[in-house]
This record gives sequence, structure tokens and C-alpha cells, in this order.
Amino acid sequence: MFTSTLKTFFPNLKEEYIEADSIETLLSELEKKHQGIQGYLVDEKGQIREHVKFYIDDEPYDEKVHSELPKSAQIHIIQAISGG
Repeated sequence: MFTSTLKTFFPNLKEEYIEADSIETLLSELEKKHQGIQGYLVDEKGQIREHVKFYIDDEPYDEKVHSELPKSAQIHIIQAISGG
């Protein structure tokens, strides 16, 4: 699931099944389908950006807990909107 903010920049984003055993693999697969999206989600060091949150089966992503993604996991990618 993606926020409407991401869909503004990537209008073809939709809920879909992507086979991935890690967040890194998931991001790589998303980048293949939606060129440029990885730059919105992670920084140049590959770290998830501060304003982006991943939820795995409704639990906040923690790389120590979620080193591997469950096969049937539902991933939500939330991008906060900043400004004033």
C-alpha cells in the first residue's frame, strides 16, 4: 500500500504482489517497475529516509526484527508530508 503523496510522483503505483525476502529486495523490485522511487524512500547510503515509514503486517519495520520478510507479509509504505 502506498500513500497518495507517492502516487502523485508515480501515478502507476498500485497494490501488488512482489516476491521479496527483505526490504532491500523489495526496494530493488519497486525501482525496476517505478524508476526513481528508491530515491524517494532511501538516502544515498541505502538508509530509509527519516520521513518514510515501512509497516510489515501492521507492525513498524525494525531491521533487527524483520531481517527477513514473511512470504505473505503485507507491506505499507508511508511517506510523511512536511512543510508549514
